[in-house]
Amino acid sequence: IDRDPKAIQICSNRFKNNNRLKLFHANYAEMDQIIYKLGIQKVDVILIDAGLSSFALEDETRGFSFQKEGPLDMRVNPKDTETLDNYLEKNDAHTLAKVLKEYGDVRKPLRMAEKILLRKKEGKLKKVSDLVQTIMEVFPTRNRIPDEVRQVFQALRIAVNQELFFLNKGLWAGIKILSEGGYFIVISFHSGEDRIVKSIFRFVSHPIKILSTEGFLREEIPPIAQNLTPKPLIPSTEEIKRNPKAKSAKLRAIKKVSDKYIDHYLKGAMDR
Repeated sequence: IDRDPKAIQICSNRFKNNNRLKLFHANYAEMDQIIYKLGIQKVDVILIDAGLSSFALEDETRGFSFQKEGPLDMRVNPKDTETLDNYLEKNDAHTLAKVLKEYGDVRKPLRMAEKILLRKKEGKLKKVSDLVQTIMEVFPTRNRIPDEVRQVFQALRIAVNQELFFLNKGLWAGIKILSEGGYFIVISFHSGEDRIVKSIFRFVSHPIKILSTEGFLREEIPPIAQNLTPKPLIPSTEEIKRNPKAKSAKLRAIKKVSDKYIDHYLKGAMDR
């Protein structure tokens, strides 16, 4: 399941002789609806790779990478209606500053946000190099690209594609359709992604305590999962040497132990 039609095409070509594989151009947040349409109610293993693929980063028509000149589109799925331009049009500086801070750990987020919106208003934010130049006006350096360039590009891409929203939704969709004894594995590449995975996996692997109006323990709902990774698995030094792009990867996993109280946890997720 992938939002990116190019990813689906690449997989289709690579596995064209494999009849066991089914590909879906969709959002993995919809995984429950997809398997229901196939007549399947439960699955034994789910793997979410929350990272952006290398070929998407290298596609100059997307505007994901500051190293590739092209339009500032920023959409993972070209059929989605909201581009970066649309996103900036409907958000003010304070909202954008919050996005830059939370999704990119950008220093001086408000100043950066104001500069981005000013350049857009002036009609000077059309292509990748325009955004790079805008960032470097706030973070000037000599003979190198500042880290803030990567951080701003990352934050804007996450915001335009609502990546953290769909990750949260996808985790709960997966927990719902995972069979008892099944495994749910998630690989994330950004601290914001990892926080969401950590929080949800911790929630479903701990009991829910229901208190009376007087504050006394009335009932304790047993956990529906076992947390297999209290601390995330990270790549070894050797793996990073072989694949530098794996440097920020974190893997977390749970094992579903019961479906009996799934509704309590789904309701608890809505109340959180």
